[in-house]
Parts: sequence; structure tokens; C-alpha cells
Amino acid sequence: MSNQIRPQYEVLVASDHQILEIGVESAVDTFTWVVVDSRGKAVVHRTMDRGESGEFSVTVGADEKDELWADSSMERHFPQGDYRVRLYHGAPNLRNTTYSGQFGKLDLLDEDAFSVVSEPQQSATEGDDSDIGEPFRVELVRGGPEAVTLRSSPVSFQGFSEYLRKRQHEGGPFDKANSWPAFGDGPYRAIRDAAREYVGRSTVHSFHDLVPAGYLEGKLDETAAQFPRIGLPRDAKTAYLPAVELLYNYWLEQGGLVQTLLEILARFQNRRNRGRAPLDRFDVTPLMPLRNKLWGYAEDEVHRMTVRRRAVEYEYEYGLSLIGRAVPRPSTVVERRHGFLEAFHQVLFLAHRYFKELDDLTVQADAFPLYRALRDCHIVLSQGTQNQYGEMAVAARAEFLVMQSILAEPQMREFLGGRPMTPYPEPWMDRVDAMKSIQGWTDVSIMHFNDLAVIGEQLVLTIRLGSWADTGVNGTHAATWAQAFRSAIQQYAAAYRTATGVDLSREPNAQPPAILLARRASGGRAPA
Repeated sequence: MSNQIRPQYEVLVASDHQILEIGVESAVDTFTWVVVDSRGKAVVHRTMDRGESGEFSVTVGADEKDELWADSSMERHFPQGDYRVRLYHGAPNLRNTTYSGQFGKLDLLDEDAFSVVSEPQQSATEGDDSDIGEPFRVELVRGGPEAVTLRSSPVSFQGFSEYLRKRQHEGGPFDKANSWPAFGDGPYRAIRDAAREYVGRSTVHSFHDLVPAGYLEGKLDETAAQFPRIGLPRDAKTAYLPAVELLYNYWLEQGGLVQTLLEILARFQNRRNRGRAPLDRFDVTPLMPLRNKLWGYAEDEVHRMTVRRRAVEYEYEYGLSLIGRAVPRPSTVVERRHGFLEAFHQVLFLAHRYFKELDDLTVQADAFPLYRALRDCHIVLSQGTQNQYGEMAVAARAEFLVMQSILAEPQMREFLGGRPMTPYPEPWMDRVDAMKSIQGWTDVSIMHFNDLAVIGEQLVLTIRLGSWADTGVNGTHAATWAQAFRSAIQQYAAAYRTATGVDLSREPNAQPPAILLARRASGGRAPA
């Protein structure tokens, strides 16, 4: 026996009752059937226990007290229109007033549809001399992609700057962030503590926290129910998971953010690094706030994470490597997540193939291969959701926010220069590109690495935290995910092609990006 719900009548008159034939498997102890109108609103529903038989015949529209109608004053029959019947595992949350709030966390077992008309349909007979009617044309019109806004990361440099601005002048510990002239590391410590507090308060409670802004607006409530639930550890009671991924740090580290500040800090301390020394004329006046922050950053070096520590965690969570003198030898890494890159790129490749089928009106797009790829990638990621996961990502993000804040100081641009006509979205970016140009590292802009960081984090969070391995999740959920994140998927593939030269929309290339980036920068000098 399989879980199924079937209406006995596909079309019925408004005054008639509908009969639902329901079958549930032995693993389902409690189930709920619900009738939903064309607006996505629940008209009537009922929660039942399976019992021994597992087969039920329910007459809907009869005046039964244990059936919950949306409007208690309405007559016990269906108005004219189209309806869907759904079978869920479990009982709804009736304290919530929306469909998604009541049924969104339940597993959908099966669904079907029926229609209600005002008058009985007349069947044609052989003696009917009436004309069949004039032929008509049907024009297939492709609806363009809906205008949705990519949800910005819950933790961003712009968000942190606004957070710090609001917290200043409150008489608290963050007032010293921009106080000068002053001696000591007070301004740096104020920024560091603010970054830690800002990142630590950003968490994910439901899948809706990850959906692009504006996607659910104007859609039926049932669309929200087609996203998977947030998967929790077995001993967890609430959804309280970090809203950051260490993948963000990996891509910005590959883009040269960390190495840029290390070069400036070495010159600030009068230390010469290996090779060229183009920063010999770098001088910081003691009357500028940049001096306080660089001093505090140098003094706090023993409390920051090293490149070595981040590198081994990149290997553990994603199987991604760095190339450089400070990176530990591969033999020192205990566990490496080899399958992530192949699984993640397979998801992106199959998503592009699904988009192509979706835009072709002559075929029916099949999202099942994409669902299997999402499931496989989720399982690989879950294996790395142990040990330092969460703590490492939160601490590293706070440190990178401090780096971005220091590079965003106006005096940095006065010294390093930059391209004033290039539309950098954040003020620290042109400093990184200027340093890469000075040092001869690579000509790929930090903007592309920032796209990989921000969008990659968003996509990986939806795969890691979504319960893609649950038995109730299927191709419908994968199709909804792909359509919601279509713009993000395409932008990530475009940025990856610009940075590495590999087009993920054509092939799921699993070659490590560190090797691709080193090969692309072979004409110059790649940062360690």
C-alpha cells in the first residue's frame, strides 16, 4: 500500500459532496487531509489516526463536527472553482493563521485535484446534431523570469558598517571605533568586538530566511510549503544554526583580501617580505585613525586564526585547498571532503540543464536528477558539519569584516590609489585590486571573487541546512529551489567562469579551483 489520496469525482456540482479515497502506509501513524482552493487557502481539513486498516473513505461536505472548515458560517459544500486535495504526515499547527504556517512543516505524501461547476455537464450523444464549434488557436507564451532580488547575506560588510554606525554614540564599548587622535589599540578592539557580536547574532531559523527577497510575494501559500524543512541535529530542539559558511572566506582568500592586508601590515612594521617591495613609500601619519587600527591589528595577531588553520578547515568541510608557503602539507590533513566539489558542480550543471528544459515549451522539465544531486551534495556537506563547523565560520567571518573595515579607510585609497571610475560595490574592494596590480598577482577583479563568496555561501547554506535527504522531499522541492535561486545559480557560474575559465553550465568540472587559479595566474606571481 502506498500513501495516496484520490477524489472520487473529478468534476462535481456545487451542491454535491465529494468523497475522498485515502490510503496510508503503516509507517504513518497520524495524517491530515486538506482541500485547498485556487487561491492556495485551506477550505476544509481533518486530522486522523491510521488505525489498523490504513484505508479510508471520507465524505467531504457532510455536516461533521470533526471537520475544520475555514469559515464556520459557510454552507457545508464547495463553491464553484478548482480545488486540490493534499495528504500530509502529521497534524497541522492550528495556532498559525496562514497555510504555510499550518502545513509548511509537514511532509506532503500525495495530492490530486477536482473541479466544482454550477451546473451538471451535458455529455454529447450520437443523435446530437449540434456543431462541434469553430476551430481555435492556442498560442504558447513564454513567461519571462520573475523579478526577484538576490537576498544579501545576513552577514555583510555593508550591514556591519550600518550596525556599527547605529551602535556608536550610545555610551557603549563601540564608541571608540572611530575616535582619534588616540594612542593604543582601543579603536581596533572596538571594531573587533563589534564584528564578533554582529556575526554571532546572525542565525537561520527556517528555510524562508534563505529564500531570495521578493520571491514569495504574490505567490500562493502552497509555494512556501514546497521548500524543504531545516534539518536539525538529532539532539537539537530549535532551529538555531549559523547563517555563514566558511566558503565565503575561502573565495575572498583566493581573491587576495588576506594577503593584501598582510603586505600592508608588514610594511607598517618595517618588515620586508620575500620578492618585490613596492610598498617602500608606505607611511601612516600618527594623526590618522588608520594608524590606531593597524597597530591594534598587529598587536592582536596571536589571537587571530592563521592561514594554516583556515586551510585545513577548508579541506575538512569542502575539500578545497590553498596554494602557498603558509599552507600545511597534504599529508598533515586527517580528513578531506573529496566529494563536495564534484557534487556541488553537478548541482549547478543539472540546474542549468533544468532551466533549459523549463524554457523549452515542447518538453516537460524533469527536476528529479537535480533533486538527486541536491541530496547527494547535502549528504557530503553533512559529513563535514562536525567539530569546528559553525564556530570556525563565525570567528573567521568576524576577522574578515575587520580586515575589510581597515582596508575601507580613506587613507588606504590615498596611498594605494585605484581606479575611481570602476563601480566597486564596497569601498574595500579597490584597495585589493590595486594591491594585486602593484604586486603582479592576477588581473581577475576581487568583485568576481566576492560574487563567488556571497552567492556560493547562499547556495551552500540552502543545501547544507535543507533536509534534502528526508523521504518526503522530491523533485517538486528541487524544482522550486531551482526557480527561486535561478539568478543566483547563473551568476555563480558566470563568476566562476570569469575567475577560473571553467563553464559549469556546460560541464561539472571537478578540478580544484586553486589549481585553475594558479594556472591562470602563471604569467604573474600568485599570492602565497
